[in-house]
Parts: sequence; C-alpha cells; structure tokens
Amino acid sequence: MYKIIDFISKKVVKPTNFVYTGENSPWEIVMDLEKIKASLDLEAFKKRNISLAKYLPFLPIKSPADFISLNEMATPLLKSKQLSTQLDINLYFKVEGKNPTGSFKDRGSALEVTMAKELGAKAIILASTGNMAASCACYAAVARMPCYIFVPEGAPMNKLAQVIAFGGHIVQIKGTYNDAAKLAQTVAMQMDFYLAGDYAPRVEGQKAAAFELCDQFSFDPPDVVIIPMGCGTNITAYAKGFAEYKALGLIDKIPQLIGVEATGAAAIVHSFNAQLHSITPLKGAETIASAIAVPDPIDGVKALAAIYNSKGLAIAVSDEEMLQAQYILSTQEGLFVESASAATVAALFKIVQDPIFAHKKIVCVLTGDGLKDAGVIFKAAINPPTIYPQESEFIRLYESQFFTGKQMIFSNKNQVLFQHTPTLEELKVALKNILSADYEPHYLEKIKVNLDKILQKGKDITVFDLQNCVQNALVNLREVSYPVFSVRDYEVTTGKGRLAQAFVTLHLLGEERTGRAEGEGPVYALINAFHMALGHKMEFELKSYQFDIRTEDNKVTAHVELKLTRGAINAVGRGSSPDLVHASIEAFDEAYNIFVSHLL
Repeated sequence: MYKIIDFISKKVVKPTNFVYTGENSPWEIVMDLEKIKASLDLEAFKKRNISLAKYLPFLPIKSPADFISLNEMATPLLKSKQLSTQLDINLYFKVEGKNPTGSFKDRGSALEVTMAKELGAKAIILASTGNMAASCACYAAVARMPCYIFVPEGAPMNKLAQVIAFGGHIVQIKGTYNDAAKLAQTVAMQMDFYLAGDYAPRVEGQKAAAFELCDQFSFDPPDVVIIPMGCGTNITAYAKGFAEYKALGLIDKIPQLIGVEATGAAAIVHSFNAQLHSITPLKGAETIASAIAVPDPIDGVKALAAIYNSKGLAIAVSDEEMLQAQYILSTQEGLFVESASAATVAALFKIVQDPIFAHKKIVCVLTGDGLKDAGVIFKAAINPPTIYPQESEFIRLYESQFFTGKQMIFSNKNQVLFQHTPTLEELKVALKNILSADYEPHYLEKIKVNLDKILQKGKDITVFDLQNCVQNALVNLREVSYPVFSVRDYEVTTGKGRLAQAFVTLHLLGEERTGRAEGEGPVYALINAFHMALGHKMEFELKSYQFDIRTEDNKVTAHVELKLTRGAINAVGRGSSPDLVHASIEAFDEAYNIFVSHLL
C-alpha cells in the first residue's frame, strides 16, 4: 500500500531498523492512492462521521483493528467572533489544543506508536521540546511500551509534567533540540528502539488534520491556511493531506499555505526570502515560543516545497507580536493558546494589510493549548493587586482606573526607558504608551520610588524594570499607617567552604535592634539574623522565597518575592535590585511591615 522514498532524489529506500530518516535528506512515505481509491466507496466515505479512525485507509498500517487510539474526534473549527469583522476576512480557527494531550502532535503519535508496535520495536525514543514528548508518552502508555524522551534543558515543566504522569522516562540534554534529536537517533539505531519524531511516518498521521479540515468545510477547502513552523513537519503534513484529497477527487483546489516562524528561529523564512530550496541551520534559537524554537528544522526542505507548491508564504513574527496576538485571541475570541500557536494570528495581522486577502476564507491553525506553556503569560503580565477583604479597598482600586489599562506588556523588555529619574509626567507618558494605564498620582509616586532604587545602583530603567516596579507598587495597595519596621544596615560575608555570616541593624517600633547569625547562604544568614534581632515577640516563619534573575546587556536584575507567616497571618513582600541580597532585604522590609501591622 506504500513505499518509502528519499525526498530529494525520489529513489526508493528500505529502512534496516526503526529509524525513518535519511542521512543527508529526509524520507517520504508515498501511499498507493490508486489502490486506496479502488478500495473505497468515496461517496459513502464522505458521509462518515469525522474522526481519526475515518482516515485509517490512508495510513501506512497493517491492521486498522489494532490501531492505538484514544477515540480521537475532530478538533473544533471555530468561526471568528470578532476578528473576521475587524479585518474584513472570513476567518476560522482550527483549535488543535482540544486533542487528547492538548496539542496537534496526537494524530502523528497515534500512528507512530501503532507502527512501532506492529514492527516489533522494544521501545519508543524521541527528542522533543515538550508537546511531542507528552503525546508520545501518552500513546506509548496506551500501547504498554516503554518511552524514552530526550529534552533540551529548559523545556517547559508543565509539558514535562504530562510525560511523567504518563510514565515516560525523561533525560535532559545539555544542548539544543537538534543535539537531543541526534542522540535519540543514535540510541535508536544501537538499541532497536523506534525513533519517533518529525520524520516520514509522523507526516502520515498529521496529514489527517488536512483531511479533517476539508471534511469540516464540506469538501470546499479554505483559500488560505496559516500554520506555525518548528521542524516544518506540520505544514508538510497539511500539504500532503490536501494533495492526496485532491488526487482522489475529494477536493478541487489546494489552499495557499503560509508558514510562520519566530524571528529568533527563522531558518525556513530566511531560505524562502532568498528563494532557496535548502536550509542553512542557525547557531541557536531565541524565542519565548518553545514549541517552535528550532534552529535546524528537520523537515525544512519539505516545508519550503509545501509553501512553493501552494504559492504560499513564509513569515517571521517577533515574540512581542506573538504575545499580543495571544492576548487578543484570549480577550476577543475566548481562545487561550500557547505562544507558538498565536504566531499564526500574528502573521495574519501582517498579511491582511495586502488587499489580495480581503474577503478570503482563512484558517489559523492553533496548534496547542495555552496551559502547555503558561509561564510566558506571567513573564509578560502585571501581577494582580492585593487588597484587604473590605469593600472600600476594592472601590478604591476600581476608582483608581487600575482596570482600564492593559494587563500584559508587549514591548521589547530590554528597551531602555530612562537613564535618569523620570518626572511624574514622564512616568505617566511611559505608562500610557506601554500599558494604556492612567494611574492616580499616589501610585505614580510609589512606582517612581521603586525606579529610583534601581537607578541608584547604576542601572538604566528598561521596560522590564518598569513592569516590576509597577507590580511592586500595586501589589499591596494599602499603605502601612506608619513604618513600624525598617532595615537600617546590614553586612553579609561568605566564602568557599564556609557558612555565610550576616549582621543586621533594625528599627522596630522606635527601638534599634541588632542581630548576628550564620546560614547556608547569604539570604538564610540574613533571615536568621532577623530572627535574632526581633526576638520571640515578633516571631515569624519564612514560608516561601522565590527569585528571578534577568540579564539585559550584561546587567543583572534580581526580583525577589517572599512570604512570612504566623498562624493565620500571611504577608507577601517583593523587592527588585541588581543585588540579590538587597532585593531580599526590600522584600523582607515590605512583608514584615504588613506582618507587624496585623499583630499590633
């Protein structure tokens, strides 16, 4: 029913193991469409309910009855509620996050695990940045096969949590996705494991998404389909699916395919712009969109062919454009997708400037659910304010115009805003431009104080710094009636092979106190010194301590959040500084004043 060929030379190849990729060019599975057509009643086929099982006759498997399945049904095809009218197009969203594991990978994984089982492989092995790992681990669990996943360090932990839950075995690789992929291939060949991933068999499973889309449009396919590109396999699969349906006479046209990459990982776009048919690997990938952070796309040449053959386009979008598109999708269409999925909508905003796309039927493929990589939201968002449980507190917040501004920042986080202390008017203008916010003078003063602390350390104010200062100013909206506590001075010493030592001078309720203590690190030495200075009357427990270190132009900013508790009393403090210890002091100062205000 099928043969395997080299994609470039078109010569037939015969694998000698469970690895379906060539050394110098990718392979391709070619189905015998004439035999498939002869075995099908196409009119009856068209009337069958849409599901992955419907397309088994088009897949390279021996026994459809043994197909590894989770009863995959059609993912939603939703008509745009707002953007169609705003952009003057006929816009739809293919919501792939509704697949069993939350991403488009599941059709391909179902096929690959089925093939691995049929061929007698001992285990599944693959490299992944997250989505494929979760998907393969899930289907391997259904098939009762071991599954080993190599992931580059830094892959989103919420995606890896799925792998662990499904019983997959994760090995983190010190390197890129491509380093992980090369190692997985080597191990597969040595140990008779089935190499899953963006190779020829996966295209066969994922092409069913194109079949599904045609069926959902009653065999009148859209004019344009926009698809994110990481390895390039998914856009290749859509092209193959449309081509096979057209060859069978089920549709009479192939949509224009538009592939989208992140500007920091745009190897396919670079080749397209140069009108090449080959890919030059990038040195690395720099983007928040982990699902498409691929510097050397395995199926890049196939993706280029899919774009060229459909008279399509390859477009790059920035992280900021993806974040903004993600926010618009959520707030206007009710669709929360991961940032890589939002790349298609970011690209849509670019192409609709051309009148050629007016009134066209366009589908944006949304490849993964937003919960897959929710961490990018927190990095761009202004954290929620904190109030006391009193009606007056909320009314004050409401009347302050806090809710009229944006909750996320879409500007370049490294952009320098101020190299000097801004006036209140300068600060007001910056907040208006970046957050569409118009805070009352009281909040502006608090934000300005936080900015001054950063400037005093010799650091310029970036967009990222402004975001954190806004958060710190607004997180606890009620001022402590008077500062009952302050850190007057501190000294911390540490060194190799010895405990850190801290000495603090504090001011509490008009009284000066000192404390000296040791700890396993500078921060814990400080906390122990605070305990010594404050005594049992004001005893507290450090419930949590978190910090985030960001670098911009070789300059570092530490952002600290800590939580103090005593019984039912909780107090959260935050601090920002180029110095981690100083940021910790700021956070403790804020938290302890709130803490003590409850006790007095």
